Amino acid sequence: MIITNIETVPGKTIVEHFGLVSGSTIRAKHVGRDLMAGLKNLYVE
Repeated sequence: MIITNIETVPGKTIVEHFGLVSGSTIRAKHVGRDLMAGLKNLYVE
């Protein structure tokens, strides 16, 4: 399987097109602090 972001691939024939694919990521600057905050939220009285 060839994955590309251009319309054609030189020397190849496109058989199937799956459409536009997008995604998102979440990046944390302080993983330890964010992890502890998440654990504190789990323990709510």
